[in-house]
Amino acid sequence: MDLEILDKIKIQNHLDKTHLIAYSDSFARFAKSAYGSQRSFIGVKERNELKAIFPIFEREYRRQKVAEVPLFIYTEIFLVDENFTIDADVLGKELLKFSKADVVRFNLYHFSHQQVKTNDANHVFTAMAADLSRVNSYDAYLNKVLSKNARSKIYKAYQGGFDLAWLTPRDLPLFHRLYSDHVKQLGSKPHPQEHFKKMFAAHQPGKDLSMMGAQKDGRLITANLFVVNGDYMEVRFLADDLDYRRLFPNNFLYAEMIKWAYANNLRVIDFGGIPKAMRTNIEFKKSLGAKEFPIYTKYFFRNHWQMLLFKIGKKMLYWKKYRRLMIKKYLKI
Repeated sequence: MDLEILDKIKIQNHLDKTHLIAYSDSFARFAKSAYGSQRSFIGVKERNELKAIFPIFEREYRRQKVAEVPLFIYTEIFLVDENFTIDADVLGKELLKFSKADVVRFNLYHFSHQQVKTNDANHVFTAMAADLSRVNSYDAYLNKVLSKNARSKIYKAYQGGFDLAWLTPRDLPLFHRLYSDHVKQLGSKPHPQEHFKKMFAAHQPGKDLSMMGAQKDGRLITANLFVVNGDYMEVRFLADDLDYRRLFPNNFLYAEMIKWAYANNLRVIDFGGIPKAMRTNIEFKKSLGAKEFPIYTKYFFRNHWQMLLFKIGKKMLYWKKYRRLMIKKYLKI
């Protein structure tokens, strides 16, 4: 197995065949502005023949050089040769040497193929994605794909007095308040508004980034922020007011999102990654026609010292983000 940095222009014909978010230029711009992470495309060659392509994001993090495939989100390795098989352990070790990184992290899932062998990688999160190409219209999806329970809640939601709201960058403070309250209720730390401003700056709001919400009596009750690359949609952030869940606003919002996806010829809705322990959330997405795609995470370290440094930094970050949950757990509140 040989690795090589590829000229994006020369492989554009291959990139046009994959619409995963990690391969998009908009995500690369966001990664650069928000995290100082530089994207490159790496080719996997065998006997000088290109077999696979994947994006790598490189940055400095706590005085360590970290190479990520991809940055934070998850992706697939694009196969130029559909019969080619990759051992993720071998690839990770080769990438560690090739990139001269202190840490290499894979965040991979098997969406369109099973040709990347992930072996003993951790499976903590699962992606929930729906293939819209199973039927040719929203009405068919509603009646043939959604569960009976989901259809019932959608019908009830449409009687709840909700209005669809397309939010613009000017509405970011409104969305951020709802998002912040939602995340804090989960015991985590929300991203600051600046994080979202960088997302808007890297994308084209209204084209490859949108915020869709549901209002009731002029009040924003639930909202999703999603990005689109070609025919692939990924929900990046979602938030709702817990006091209104009895009226099923999320069912209303997701129904409108699926309807919009069909109207815009999308093929996939990726509802995002979910901790596999959160079965209620997973079952909700399943009721909307999504399937589970395990996300495999694995780290490779240049040496034991680099591994220790990284793990200490990770524990410090976890404490910073989830200290409320941890304190409640230990105090059994």
